[in-house]
Amino acid sequence: MIAGDCKHCKDYRECKAPPDWFDYSQIRWCPFQIIWLLRNKEEFWAGRWPRDPNSPDDNVGSRIFKSEAYFAKPELVWAELKERLDRCGEQAELLITQIEDGRDFYSLSSGAREVLMYCQGFPRRKIGFKRWLRKVYYRHGENKKINPGISPEVVNNGSENGG
Repeated sequence: MIAGDCKHCKDYRECKAPPDWFDYSQIRWCPFQIIWLLRNKEEFWAGRWPRDPNSPDDNVGSRIFKSEAYFAKPELVWAELKERLDRCGEQAELLITQIEDGRDFYSLSSGAREVLMYCQGFPRRKIGFKRWLRKVYYRHGENKKINPGISPEVVNNGSENGG
């Protein structure tokens, strides 16, 4: 896989250096993209896609005919992320707060990572967040997380958030 090529990415754990910017066509709902979306939430709230820092002339003076409004894609992506976060309840605020504080993927708390792992993937999960924690994220109450992308020191005793 080409470095920074998210269009063909199958596993976020193979991503050694995630890009600083994502195009709409690259959104595959990996944890790095969700963090990027949360870091740029003001742009999405304003109905704008964040500018590419590597291309300062991004869409300036473009005369390409578009069949949709400029705000459609940013609002679609933000609405999807908001729906995923809403399903996590109050625990989603933990992830949002930690991203706003400047934490990256590797420095998130275990509760924030649980929300991030629930929000990742396409399509959206049909199972609720609390039930997903019990059935999928924890191995049926064995207190072991099945996600190898999470280091062993963040595994908690399962009494909190797992019900």
